[in-house]
Amino acid sequence: MERSRRKVRYASRGSIPYGAYRMSDKGRRKKKKKPLGERVRALIILAALALVIALATAFALSGSRRQGVGGVTRIGATLSQNVTPFGDSVIFYDGTTLHCVAATGGNKWSYQIGTNADYDATKERIVAWSGNDLFILNNRGRLIYNNSMSDTVQFARAGDGLVAAFVGQPDNGVISVIDESGQIADNVAIENQTVLDIGFFWSETSSSTQKTELMWMIGLNTTGTVISTELQTFQPGRMSTGKSSLGDHIAYQVYYADGLLNVVDTHQITRYNYRALSQGTGTLIYGYTVEDVKQSGGTTYQLLIPAQETSDGILINNVRLMAGNIDRALHLPSACLSVKLGERSIYGFSQNAVYVCPFGDTVFVSHALPINVTAVLGMLSDDRAVVASGSEIYVVELPQ
Repeated sequence: MERSRRKVRYASRGSIPYGAYRMSDKGRRKKKKKPLGERVRALIILAALALVIALATAFALSGSRRQGVGGVTRIGATLSQNVTPFGDSVIFYDGTTLHCVAATGGNKWSYQIGTNADYDATKERIVAWSGNDLFILNNRGRLIYNNSMSDTVQFARAGDGLVAAFVGQPDNGVISVIDESGQIADNVAIENQTVLDIGFFWSETSSSTQKTELMWMIGLNTTGTVISTELQTFQPGRMSTGKSSLGDHIAYQVYYADGLLNVVDTHQITRYNYRALSQGTGTLIYGYTVEDVKQSGGTTYQLLIPAQETSDGILINNVRLMAGNIDRALHLPSACLSVKLGERSIYGFSQNAVYVCPFGDTVFVSHALPINVTAVLGMLSDDRAVVASGSEIYVVELPQ
């Protein structure tokens, strides 16, 4: 209330009977106490307030972990638009333009790359290609490199600072490596070999104790009578650092963990140093497929599912989690269409529920989903999932 509008009544001692200032002993004795029921209600209210404060304090000290499914955001993309998780955002290609959308909705940036394009992204880089044209963007959507290459770009891969583009014919071309300033760091000629995939990793080398971004390549050697798979490693701009034969097993995934390259095939996970030399014995995974890999708190978690449950239309009932010396089989409460790793938990997705099992536990807890999930496209940071419901794409906040 404004000061000018306050009404205060002043009284003089002469205008008020003296008894109003000093209650007699008799008057004090006659003062009524509050009924017992009112006092009990007051105590209950105080106890309830104390409980609320205690629960709020405990929730804050526990890291404010979400205990149920949170917000659901429709991001304006469709399942056919090549949707990819991108840190705390989502990227999709609408047929002519790349769009980056925040997890909570709203376009962050857009860049036109033309028709019939494809792209690859890490947290730091996006590389896109269409025909002979190659585009490299940073994570804010700003153009770093754009050039018409000498031949068709078969595919490209982004690293933290480097980008590699395989240009030419599938079994006879050049891998062009471009640095973060947009300069060509290396051109690796490929002959009599089918390039399957390329990637980057950080490692110390014999010439430097500081970690350097190196490149790996998986290819099929077609020169002999029997086709074999090979792993090669490179220090772009300097030299090839190593080569190793993987035999007749087809490698379908490579990831860097605990200072080594982990090469996954249908039989085992084999580990190599930056010179492509095998380290120790491999881990047998026959009958399983590596579905997801996550590094959390200095530990590498590897989530595997039965190989027969990787086909479209076959639901997942069991998973296998490997972390350090732990190799544990876990049973899902209900058949799931997808399983993923979060920051601290395993998530199993059915159409109308998500099952959560924290790392180190063996029991999944069920949480109802507010939408009907038909596909899971990946995980964002802070345990958000990019999912499809029919043709529409949503971001869902998951329990932590």
